[in-house]
Amino acid sequence: MSTDHPTRRDENSDRDEHVDVLIVGSGPAGATYARTLGDLVPHARVLMVEVGPVVPGVRGDHTQNMTDEERTAAQLLTQGPDAGRHRAAALADIAPGIDPSLEFRQTILPGLFFVDPRPALEPGEVGLPAASMASGVGGMGIHWGTSSPRPQQSERIPFIPGDELDAALDHAEQLLGTTTHPVPGEGLPEAVRSAVADVLDGPDTLPTRFMPTSTRWVDGSLRFAGTGAILGELEATAPGFALRAETLATRILVEEGVAVGAVLRDRRSGAEYTVRADHVVVCADGLRTPQLLWASGIRPAALGHHLNEHFQMASFLMLGDEFDPDRIDTDPQNVASVLVPFSDARPFQLGVITLANSAYKIALGDGADDPSMRRLAVIACYGAKDVRFGDAVEFSDTETDFYGMPRMRIRYTRTEADLALIERMRAASRAVIDRLGQAPEEPELAAGGSSLHYQGTVRMGPVDDGTSVCDSLLRVWGVDRLQVGGNGVIPTSTASNPTLTTVALAWRAATALAAELAGRDAATSGTTATERVVAG
Repeated sequence: MSTDHPTRRDENSDRDEHVDVLIVGSGPAGATYARTLGDLVPHARVLMVEVGPVVPGVRGDHTQNMTDEERTAAQLLTQGPDAGRHRAAALADIAPGIDPSLEFRQTILPGLFFVDPRPALEPGEVGLPAASMASGVGGMGIHWGTSSPRPQQSERIPFIPGDELDAALDHAEQLLGTTTHPVPGEGLPEAVRSAVADVLDGPDTLPTRFMPTSTRWVDGSLRFAGTGAILGELEATAPGFALRAETLATRILVEEGVAVGAVLRDRRSGAEYTVRADHVVVCADGLRTPQLLWASGIRPAALGHHLNEHFQMASFLMLGDEFDPDRIDTDPQNVASVLVPFSDARPFQLGVITLANSAYKIALGDGADDPSMRRLAVIACYGAKDVRFGDAVEFSDTETDFYGMPRMRIRYTRTEADLALIERMRAASRAVIDRLGQAPEEPELAAGGSSLHYQGTVRMGPVDDGTSVCDSLLRVWGVDRLQVGGNGVIPTSTASNPTLTTVALAWRAATALAAELAGRDAATSGTTATERVVAG
């Protein structure tokens, strides 16, 4: 895999620059668009722009594949307004309800920055005070947890034919290198899985299994799939592809109802210039994609609304003697974690990760050498939010953020159904703790925004009736040749990690875009995309 070098731009910012496809954002969705176009129409001119910097090392590599020193350096680079600032120093001014503990700093903050750590809340609002983003080549795809479950039952998008969605999910698993562990398993993971199934499985729920993860073993070392796993060797196989870092898209250009390019700003020099494009794709993330559309005057009624971040509840527990890893034969490469999947009858997802089998590097401070720490496990429960139009990210026409874009304000509430579900999550977590061992404290709901999965803000829909932003191929209603991507397009209430679904939907949309590009060239009597690239 090649290292990432930003494409050099002519210093004359007024020069005529035109591409077939402009992609805003270099995370998993943007990378999927680029990879798909590169595979299907390799000579199409595709420019990807990323507001953040290049991260040293292999382009798009996951930070868990790095040394401790490399990981810290990468995290410091992708923290946007907090770049170069160690996260412990950034905790002095955070909202009430955010846990400044060691665990919070390690699992939420490194490599990210807060959207608004001190949100102004209206009566009845809970906000998303821990809502965070990353800015750097690879986006959140170099930091994500690699959990890759498929959506189940009502999590699935009802207006996409089931066989088409399954085919897209199959392809997403290939791109991400997803591993699915068989059931029954072996050793400690299987002992825990079987016990959890006894507690939570019922006749109307999907059975407890193991979490599919986008990881693989290479020469005795576990490798995590970052955004680079999606991009592959794109620079070598697609001569028309270019990646430009530290470049902010400030406005999508629309002429007579057609997206024709974007105004870009070089964040190093401050120079602004225009890139014309036959197609524009915005995959900035679940919050910044609607922000860019808003800044561009593209403001459908549903833009920013139906904001949906599943609830997160986590707790530590110490495994009892029955699950003592020193008494159970455990293959060091058996890193399967337990998954209680979402079901309509059980609208939450619960996972159990045992430290003795953890794929992640978890620092425990002074307790790291304590043998009893091998008995430590983490229970993580995610609940499906009651989706409402009023839960939204709003944008100011007068105030700007660190990047000079419209300032965000998040409106977020919990309904009676949400409160009831949170108590079900707590009871389920408590039941699992009682079966597996004991916990030092009760399961607690994490601060809103902690899951980092912000959905619904540019949601897809079957028809343009004002309740969605784009169609099932992610084409924005009312603006030709403009597509979106990312978690924000998911219209359903989910408890599962959305990354696999997001990649699947982006692949499906990009495949349709590639067919349109290929058909255009086949129907054109003049030069093809290939000939234009060869000609310069």
